[in-house]
Amino acid sequence: MSETQKRFDAFITAGYDPDRLDKVSAAAGVAHKSLVPVAGMPMAWHVVQALRECERVGEIVVVGIEPGEIDFGVEVHHVPNQPSLWASQNAGLRKLQELNAEDRYLLALSADTALLTGEIIDRFIDACAPLTLEAYWGIVRKDVMLASFPQSKRTYLPLREGSFCSSDLYLGRLSAGLRIQERIRYFIEHRKNVVAQIWKLGLPTLFKFVTRRLAIDDIVDFAYSFAELRGSPVEFPVAEAGMDIDKPEQLAQVEAYLRENPEHPANSRSRGTGQ
Repeated sequence: MSETQKRFDAFITAGYDPDRLDKVSAAAGVAHKSLVPVAGMPMAWHVVQALRECERVGEIVVVGIEPGEIDFGVEVHHVPNQPSLWASQNAGLRKLQELNAEDRYLLALSADTALLTGEIIDRFIDACAPLTLEAYWGIVRKDVMLASFPQSKRTYLPLREGSFCSSDLYLGRLSAGLRIQERIRYFIEHRKNVVAQIWKLGLPTLFKFVTRRLAIDDIVDFAYSFAELRGSPVEFPVAEAGMDIDKPEQLAQVEAYLRENPEHPANSRSRGTGQ
């Protein structure tokens, strides 16, 4: 399928460790993070609604939430909980391949980005156009994040062009995702440790990082040399896309943001029955 693709299937990673309750879940008194309420509804519910608000989204797969655990109010495909984020991503890709084996561009999201909206997802797809590469991943500048969430404490990668964090929005071909799974496992498992990721890139890259000479083009070149992936980060100037919820204080910031911005769709989406 070419850059004229009109609809994009998506998977959401919502997995958790059943033997370890994370701090956000513990503070909210729920079984796992995807169930933590934001504006009165589970955070994973909001991500599904954001996808449904985007007319270009097709099938939705949710990895890690059992049928009946959340009433999404729309049709989704459930995949059982997986032991790691890497396994969740792999399971999401496999389920979308099972639903439709045609090679096409897919969206990948995480369940803890509750501030996403259909408009944001639509803008991200547009930002990736004309879809000539195999994969695209959103990045948000530090100053954009701090303008809306000054205490967000996101993990930033300092580059020659500025400091960036991930937006947790990805768009890539099914074939590319399946092909590179094993090769990117290390980077997924060490996604919160910038130094560990840079160390894996080798001494020349580490030297550029230490001397603040590492550039976006270096990341693109490494993606090709290490994973044989033709892809690129996409600078995306939307703080809500970069605000995931990993800590109780980040949940408090998201709730405060919604109180200060009553027009945000998360405040007005029709309420279903969720836990």
